[in-house]
Amino acid sequence: MGKREIILDAMRELFKEGKAGSASVSDIARKAGIAKGGLYYYFRSKEEVMDALLEQEYEDIIQACKALIEQSEADAVSKFALLLRSYRGSYVDSSLDEYLHMPQNAALHQKSLAKILSSLSKIISCIIAQGVEEGSFICEYPAEYSEVIMSVFTFLLDPGIFPWTAEENILKMKAMADLLEKGLCARRGSFAFLYAGE
Repeated sequence: MGKREIILDAMRELFKEGKAGSASVSDIARKAGIAKGGLYYYFRSKEEVMDALLEQEYEDIIQACKALIEQSEADAVSKFALLLRSYRGSYVDSSLDEYLHMPQNAALHQKSLAKILSSLSKIISCIIAQGVEEGSFICEYPAEYSEVIMSVFTFLLDPGIFPWTAEENILKMKAMADLLEKGLCARRGSFAFLYAGE
C-alpha cells in the first residue's frame, strides 16, 4: 500500500473515531505514521485529503454499479432494477455521510452528488438505449432522461437533505415509476420494482 492510500486510510479512521472535523494536518500525518511533510507531498491541505477520500468512496460505488451492469445479460428493465437497487443499497460510512451533510460542507457534498449523478447517468443512458433497441422503451433523449432520473435519486431522495417518512418515500417512488413508464412508453408496471417491497 502506497503512502497516499495510508493517508486516506488514516483519514477514514479519524472519521470513524469522530475526530475528522477537528483533526489537523499534523493529526492526520500522525495517524498515518508519517511526517507532516510527507503528507504535504501528496496533499496540499486537510480539505484535499477529505476530497480525495470522498472521491475514492464514491468511485468505489460507481465502479461496483458499472461492473454489475456490464456483467448482466438481462433486459433493460431488469438492468434498471439492478442498478437502482445496487445504488440505493450502496454504503458510505455513516460518519463520512454525517460530515458531508454539515452546512459548512455543502460544496463538498454537492461535488459528491454531481459525481454520482454524472457517472451513473451514463450507465442509465446505455440501459435506456438497450431498451429502445429491444422495443421496450421509446426515448429521443436518453442522456437527458438519465440525468433527470439520477437527480431524483441523488438529491430528492437523499435522507440527509430531505428526511421523508417511509410513506412519503413510497409515494415518490410510485410517482417516479409512473413518470418513467409514461416517459419511456414502457409497459404499465415495468417500474413497480421502485416501490414494491418498500
